[in-house]
Amino acid sequence: MEVVLDRDQFLKGLQMVHNIVEPRQTLPILANVLLEAEGETIRLTATDLEVGARVSVPARVASKGAVTLSARKLAEIVKELPAAGLTLKVGESAAVTLRCAGVNYRLVGLAPDDFPAVVPAAPSAWLTLEAKTLREMLAQTSFAVSHDESRFALNGVLFVFQPKEMRLVATDGHRLAIAKRGVGHGLSGVTGIVPRKAVTEIMRVLGSTEDVQIAITENQFVMQMPNFVMTARLIEGQFPNYEAVLPKGHPGRLAIKRSALTAGLRRVSVMAEERNKPVRFILTPGTLTLAAASHDLGEAEETVEVDYAGAELTIGFNSRYVLDALAPMENDDVVIELKDSLSPGVIKSAQDEGYCCVIMPMRI
Repeated sequence: MEVVLDRDQFLKGLQMVHNIVEPRQTLPILANVLLEAEGETIRLTATDLEVGARVSVPARVASKGAVTLSARKLAEIVKELPAAGLTLKVGESAAVTLRCAGVNYRLVGLAPDDFPAVVPAAPSAWLTLEAKTLREMLAQTSFAVSHDESRFALNGVLFVFQPKEMRLVATDGHRLAIAKRGVGHGLSGVTGIVPRKAVTEIMRVLGSTEDVQIAITENQFVMQMPNFVMTARLIEGQFPNYEAVLPKGHPGRLAIKRSALTAGLRRVSVMAEERNKPVRFILTPGTLTLAAASHDLGEAEETVEVDYAGAELTIGFNSRYVLDALAPMENDDVVIELKDSLSPGVIKSAQDEGYCCVIMPMRI
């Protein structure tokens, strides 16, 4: 195998796949990236057996072939190379020579025979949407994914495909985030829980202009873009009935600027207990007072003017959860719906009905 390729394009391709490789592997070959040269491209493939990705990079292929190299080390090397033509040649026993603008490397590779196949499923139908839309929806939900390995079904984002709508849902038991978007031609009744790692990688590689195609089969999530495909094994398990968690009605409705609430929470929560950052929301007609206290540090309080005409109410929230819910909103007008001090609150944008976050209250 011998190829000549552009350093910048090669680096971009490596950056799209090498993060999938885990630092510690049970199989040595899983620490490597598979390079396959044929035709006018070189394909780069990485997998951890749960998530896999493959990208094609243009190349002049003098002789076709395949080899695997350390993903981490290869990315480090190519990142430091000058922007010039790069020659990669495989010799005997998977020994690799890499040359670029006077720089020479000799790398120890592994034969590709034992590299696991990354085979995308063949879905019966694809959903096509803008990459920007998918990235926004993941930003509006991924923060609520659970990190509790004992609740395995919550360790990912639930994708729900309906004929005219797509929903993404995530929860850790303390909060629930849901993003909905209308689609012209959806998929009927298809659902799957996409694992947290795959969600992170999808958000990292998505651009803002191209369209993407996504699909769910019996046990696999597939996403493809021009010259790129990613697969992820779906999480097995029963996702909670999220529709039952969504409150049906709230007598209290608070309207506030996102920037004012974010800044106030950041200032006040400095004095909150570190473990779960509790902040009290004290509501009276026209005003919201944010208050936090710590036995060791002291207390803080801030009052802001709001649009609220309901009954007086005091409720406690984990301030980190509220800040996480506010972060993915683009508009500055925020609505918080409240019932009483023991019922969950709902945070959503005043303009965007497609996103909301339900947060359980805290006893403070």
